[in-house]
Amino acid sequence: MKTLIRNIAATSSAIVLATGISALSSVQASAGSVADFYKGKVIKVILSAGPGGGYSTFSGILTRNMGRHIPGHPKFIKQHRQGAGGLVAANWLYHKAPKDGTVIALIHRGAISTLPIFSSKNVRYDPTKFKWIGSMNQSVSLCVAWHTQKVKTFDDVLKQPLIVGGIAAGSDTDIYPRIFNNIFGSKFKMITGYSSGQAINLAMERGEVQGRCGWSWSSITATQPDWLRDGKLTLMTQVALNKHPSLSKTPIITDYATTKEQRAILELVLAPQAMGRPFLAPPGVPADRLAALQAAFSAAMVDPKLLADAKKRRVDINPLSGKEIEALITKLYAIPKNVVASAQEALSRMDRLHTTVKMNPVLKRTTKLTATKRGGRRLFFKGKDGKTHKVKVSGSRTKVFIKGKKTKRKNLKVGMKCTFIYKGNGSEAASVKCP
Repeated sequence: MKTLIRNIAATSSAIVLATGISALSSVQASAGSVADFYKGKVIKVILSAGPGGGYSTFSGILTRNMGRHIPGHPKFIKQHRQGAGGLVAANWLYHKAPKDGTVIALIHRGAISTLPIFSSKNVRYDPTKFKWIGSMNQSVSLCVAWHTQKVKTFDDVLKQPLIVGGIAAGSDTDIYPRIFNNIFGSKFKMITGYSSGQAINLAMERGEVQGRCGWSWSSITATQPDWLRDGKLTLMTQVALNKHPSLSKTPIITDYATTKEQRAILELVLAPQAMGRPFLAPPGVPADRLAALQAAFSAAMVDPKLLADAKKRRVDINPLSGKEIEALITKLYAIPKNVVASAQEALSRMDRLHTTVKMNPVLKRTTKLTATKRGGRRLFFKGKDGKTHKVKVSGSRTKVFIKGKKTKRKNLKVGMKCTFIYKGNGSEAASVKCP
């Protein structure tokens, strides 16, 4: 497994370029039909993560730059479908998403790779049947502590507690502290149930949690460069099988593995890191459209405009092709059962990680509507924190009233003073009432 990942890392750029050229030539014969299909269409990108984090940043870069490489030049929109660390989005993509090439997704890598190996609970999809488009980078995650904490190294957390924030059982934020407590005896504690990585960051600033595990280096540099500049974060350990070249002085978690069993567990559990943030499509997408999407992705990865966009947002592009991701998934699902069983125990034991589930409060805000998008599907207003908040408005679930009468979301206008009931910035509103 480790050799496979090293080979992928060493050859990915050349393969992506070659794949792009090969795929482009292979779809020339059907380019006309693909162009006819995508002309005037909108491709929806489903995100399993909340707004403001690394997943949102990467998807934004791709959606701004991939369309011009697809025959017919479709437009892109993003839609957040959060829940259960990616399970909600993965189940929806597999069973309910249109299978015509108009929906792709960026889903938490653990949920679409190793999680189904360890647990079938709420998993209603087979990762080997997804259609893989490509990944913009290969990930190295970290465990970090807020700068005010006494814990400065992973050795420290072997001796004293550190409270870290989590999202859900299937997220890296929750998986890694649990595994490290189980195989190394570390003393992580967990508060889980945050809506996104950005929500965990805010909790660190408030002192509600003391750190975070499973935070990718690319996300840190893209979303919180000021924290790095100002020394707000203590980088305790890299969570990966290979060190990032920019983090030569930061220890790597494999250094703490002293037995063959510990190393085997880490090689299985950390394999998804090599996938980075993979874009995928549901099973059943027509072959010519899938080939066009894969070719467009590969072409976009060497597009000067995309590279400039990524540089502006401090994002490194180190891509994998869809074929490479498919090969990695195939390899994962052929791992010996005894190794899976050892890793399963490390993942499933809950008694060594003291966990508190955060109950997300329902927010109520009465203020003026400052902007609307997509016919009232997105509403914007000032939150109590003084920042612009966005809520999604469902045509079936969100209750919308104007002057006491139920109405449609398209009738909401900028300047109306409304009461919003919602669970946080980026969430779906339960109700919008405008007197």
